[in-house]
Parts: sequence; C-alpha cells; structure tokens
Amino acid sequence: MKEMNVLPTIVINRVDYRGYFQWKITCPYDPQIKSHLQKFEGVRWSKQLSAYYMFGTNANRDALVAHCKHVASIEVGTNFSGENESQPLGQSIKETKLPPREYYSVHPDVLEKIASMKHWMEQKRYSTSTVKTYVSMVKQFFALHESVKWNDIPLTTIESYCYKEFIERQKSYSAQNQFISAIKIYFRTNHFTALEIDAIERPKKSTYLPNVLTKEEVRLVILSTSNIKHRTLLTIIYGAGLRIGEALKLRITDVRSEEGLLYIRGSKGKKDRRVPLSDTMLRMLREYYIAYRPKTYVFEGASGGLYSPSSAQKVLKRAVKQAGITIRVTLHTLRHSYATHLLESGVGLRYIQEILGHNNPKTTMIYTHVSGKKINEVRSPLEDLGF
Repeated sequence: MKEMNVLPTIVINRVDYRGYFQWKITCPYDPQIKSHLQKFEGVRWSKQLSAYYMFGTNANRDALVAHCKHVASIEVGTNFSGENESQPLGQSIKETKLPPREYYSVHPDVLEKIASMKHWMEQKRYSTSTVKTYVSMVKQFFALHESVKWNDIPLTTIESYCYKEFIERQKSYSAQNQFISAIKIYFRTNHFTALEIDAIERPKKSTYLPNVLTKEEVRLVILSTSNIKHRTLLTIIYGAGLRIGEALKLRITDVRSEEGLLYIRGSKGKKDRRVPLSDTMLRMLREYYIAYRPKTYVFEGASGGLYSPSSAQKVLKRAVKQAGITIRVTLHTLRHSYATHLLESGVGLRYIQEILGHNNPKTTMIYTHVSGKKINEVRSPLEDLGF
C-alpha cells in the first residue's frame, strides 16, 4: 500500500512577548517551511522563544493559515501564558504604547489596496521617505482596526483614530496632517466613493517657534566632536543650512570649490539649488577627504554607500551632551540656527529663502520671530516713567 505524504504541523499559540500579545509559531525544522514563513510579512524569529512570532491580530492569524496551508497542517490554539482572557487579540499590554512598525500586518485585501496606493505615489515621483511614511501610516490604521474593511471606513472611525493617536499622544500637527494626506491618497487611488473625501478635515495649523542655538553653542557642539568625519558633517549641515537628507546625498562632484558653491540635487520638492561654500567648510572638507577618501558621496558608511541618518543623529546627540546643552537639539536645529544667524547678520529674507530652498516666503518669515537681536533692542516705555 502506497504511503501518504503527511504534512508537517505548524502550531500557532498566543503569547505575551515584548509587551504585546503575539502569535507564537512553532514548527519542526524544515528548510521549505522556514523559507515559506520568512516570506510572510510581519513574521520575525525570536531566539528567546525559539520560534517565529508576529503581532497577535485575527487578520494576521487567518492570513498566515492561508499562506501555509499548502506546505503544512495548521493547529491554532488559544492558550498563552500570563494573560487576561478578555484582552483583545493584538492589543498592547501597555495601553499607552503602539506596536513597533515591524509588527504592522493587515489583511491581504487591504495590502493589495495599499500596494496600489504605493504604486500611484511612486509613479507620481513622491520621495522615497514620503511613500514609506504614508504606507506605514495607513498600515498602522488598518492593523489597529482589523474589523474595518478596505471599502467600508466610517468617518467617525477616522476622527476617533486621529484624536487617540495624535491628540491624546500629543503628536505634532504635521504628523496628523501626514496621516490625513495618506488616507486621502488611499481613498483616491482605490476609487473609494462611500465616503466624501473632503469631509476628512485637517487640523488647524499651530504656530511654533523652533529651537535655535546661539553661535557660541553651535561652536561648542562642533568642537565637542573629535572625529574629523563627524565634525565635518555637523559643520556642513550648519554652515550651509542643509536638511539631513541633503547633506547625506551630497556627492563629491557637487562640491564646486572654484565657484565657492555646493550644488544640492533633488532636494525637497524635487528641486536643485546652490548654497554658499565658505572657506572654513572647504578647508574642513579637504582635510576630511584626505583622511577618508570617500568614493562617491561626501559622507559614506563604513562599507561605502550612503551614511545613515540614524548614525548622524547619534553623532549630534553625543556632541550636544558633551557640550553641556540641555535644550532639545536635532540636526534640523542646526539648519534653523543657520537661518536665524544669517538674519541677525543682516542677510535679506529673499536670499535666505533661496539658500534654504523654501517655496513659500512665509516659511522663511518664521525666523523673524525667532531672531532676538532686534526685539531685545526695543526700549520699553517703562524706562520713561522714572521709577
């Protein structure tokens, strides 16, 4: 009698892991099953669990069962250690914390629609970072609303999500505005007509003043960095008022020493522009080049290619701490400081707008509010009262 081929068994159980309820995926070692599991979005290996795992939503479980049914038999359990049985699947044990992005996984029907959205954005030449952010935001929305179908999204659900995600968690206006832009693109690209898109209102924009450093504080930050590569990177970001992405994408051929200019290619809004290259920047760039010999980009990683933004942020964080500065400082703070210092030096707003690459002069006008040079020179009428 011919023996029947018996499929290996995959067991899926709920576990409390990394602060969330997860699906623990246990299976015998089999190269085919291992390869198959790794193709499923959201599945990760845990050395601690000695098993694969993924964020514990019903949609994830059902999609994984469908994904693996041809290579293994599936046993779905409900047991897990240390949990409250009434706790909803996939909910954070720490209620104030959302799952990390690596956990976002949604129903295949929704993923198909998100893929259409991504394709549309790419062919419209949205920046890579914008596409990634918008896709991630829409995936998070659906991951946390697994009962919501791709073509049945009540306006009240979106409004409630905006309040809980952005207002209660005190996230910025720009983050909330990005989500609304993302969900509107999702609707339009999938010809969603059940909800009037314009009914999704954007938040009222708030006016805030960015943190800026004094010239002395900038000097301390740069001098607190002993590594010539790190010091040059911070110098260029401040000295040319660059966004971090612009600094990291700067190519050796974009340094025009004979013209005294840096050429910034494909910056925000797909625009090119030129910024002044000072003698100090040029000297530091030459010293750095002799020491590191980068091949393509001015700032490259250890194995070549683009230097990572996270590494640049760590460089700044260490330098700020070493300099003894206590206010919140980001790489963009250096750009804000550069613009403010130009204004205080008497450079006109029109020139600052061109150097920074702002489309709207109103964006540049913020630095007139930040600069304290003229404000602190205003004489109070109190001085005339003779107290």
